[in-house]
Amino acid sequence: MKPIRLCLAAFGPFADEIEIDFQPYQNGLFLISGDTGSGKTTIFDAFMFALYGDTTQSERDAGQMRSDFASPDTKTYVE
Repeated sequence: MKPIRLCLAAFGPFADEIEIDFQPYQNGLFLISGDTGSGKTTIFDAFMFALYGDTTQSERDAGQMRSDFASPDTKTYVE
């Protein structure tokens, strides 16, 4: 599977809407890196949630993935 685009909002540490465009990296390997707590695992959780409706870790259910930093009127979604 080659990821093309990931959009999410109020998911994990991401309070606002974000879009990650993977198309510039389609011709080779790429690395997702960052500080502890910056959201690397959440990106993979978002892929799993978008594809299968579940996260990558059994101890975290979908309800726990809503961002604590998001405003109450921000809809949580992954696509």
